[in-house]
Amino acid sequence: MPLEYESAQVDRTPSSGGAPFVPALLFAIVLIIVFTTYFDSFRSIVSKWSNDAAYSHGFLILPISAWLVWRKRAELSAVAITPSAWGVLATASCTLVWMVARGSGILVVEQFSAVALIPALVLAAFGWPMVRALLFPLAFLFFAVPFGRAFVPALMQVTADFSTLLLQWSGVPVLRSHMLISIPSGSFEIARACSGLNYLITSLVLGVLYAYLNFHGWRKRVICVAAFVVVPIVLNGLRVYLTILVSHWTDMRFGPGYEHVTFGRIFFVVIIVLLFWLGRRWHDTDPPVGHAASIVANPVNSWMAWWTLAAACLAALVGPVLLQQSMARAGAALSDTTQLVLWPAGAGSWQGPTSPDSGNWRPLYRGGITERQARYRAPDGMDVDIFVAVYGLGRTQGAEMISYNNMLTTADRKSLSPEISLPAGAEGHEITVRELQLEVGAETRLVWYWFVVGQRAVTGTFATKALEAAMVVTGGATDERIVVLSTPADDAARDRLTQFVREHAACVTPGFQGAACGP
Repeated sequence: MPLEYESAQVDRTPSSGGAPFVPALLFAIVLIIVFTTYFDSFRSIVSKWSNDAAYSHGFLILPISAWLVWRKRAELSAVAITPSAWGVLATASCTLVWMVARGSGILVVEQFSAVALIPALVLAAFGWPMVRALLFPLAFLFFAVPFGRAFVPALMQVTADFSTLLLQWSGVPVLRSHMLISIPSGSFEIARACSGLNYLITSLVLGVLYAYLNFHGWRKRVICVAAFVVVPIVLNGLRVYLTILVSHWTDMRFGPGYEHVTFGRIFFVVIIVLLFWLGRRWHDTDPPVGHAASIVANPVNSWMAWWTLAAACLAALVGPVLLQQSMARAGAALSDTTQLVLWPAGAGSWQGPTSPDSGNWRPLYRGGITERQARYRAPDGMDVDIFVAVYGLGRTQGAEMISYNNMLTTADRKSLSPEISLPAGAEGHEITVRELQLEVGAETRLVWYWFVVGQRAVTGTFATKALEAAMVVTGGATDERIVVLSTPADDAARDRLTQFVREHAACVTPGFQGAACGP
């Protein structure tokens, strides 16, 4: 037999006892966001909205969340107000995560934890019933955070694979080398801007909002969101394929120019409208089936019941103070930059160190405390170039080592070249390095690189970030560094780098730290 919906027995008398404290909550949020170091985190979010088209939708997130709250005003007027100590714990946890993320330069985690302070303060002020009633509007705020850059390499790979496959099916002669697709008419590079991240993020936000407003069951909502995620990825590969195909048909007269960007935007809008239209065929118009619990307004008339909001604000305000003290200690320990990197004298038949030529290739790592380069001449007469950039743990945003703007090279197809890990060093100084080949002008160079956090060498970026966070919490280190060795990529290149590391192992493996290389 069909299920019937049982209406909730709700006392619609407004909870006047809690109304005066809404301004208090808003004042607390504004105080924490505007007048503390958290402001830098929110400013970095807004800056990304302004400077990156993939996240320009961020300007609409707060108005949409406010509108979603306004839609539920009748329901909220009857929700029991029960300030919760769990909100104090949640605020303290968000503050701790924010401190660690900011201190270790994990910007996206820093931004997420800063935004998470808002629902944590709502929990402290109004309790679980209110948070459950506002669950989606509060969760929707997290779309304000500009996340997703980590998916760019994978999206580029999918786009290149899909477009190459379609070209082969279309009978177009195609040759692919990493992110470079060549056809008889010319070559096309799948750059980072071609990854389709802007389509994916915008579609995800629209899909989540559309699913919430139009469907009640979780199955329909999951299917809807999945469609809004998969379709843009396929769409982007199809866009690249059509661009190359049109270029092939017109001998490069049409396709490679700005028209492919315009075509992509129009194509995206058409597909999103089509998804909206298809979704309307299955949207739910009736309220969800089930049994609703009775909710009776429970006004809060005692000021003492609001101690949780005050305690939560205190927990949030303590974090920036403690982080500032930690940064001051780290800065004092790193004040003498001349001792952070020291070059050893050439061992055995090695000659150096000398300064590289002014036009010499260098990795694009910026924002460090110091960046230094040196050159050594191998016994076979070839050069080995060294680059070291030192960063302070617990520094402000924009001065972190692992970031989207720091890379070995700007060329996308080269920065996505395959890498391998291999052991290096001498007995007692073993390390693992990452190896890849890069084209530098007309020269190909073999590159080894690794990271050092405190005294520990590590290769993976995620492992480096985890170690950074651990060092910030424990105070076990004040600096980190990237070490890059490169040499002309001839048949003896790997042996040459291996020999250099072994003969200077005590200094090389810790990243040319002054304590290891000094007299």
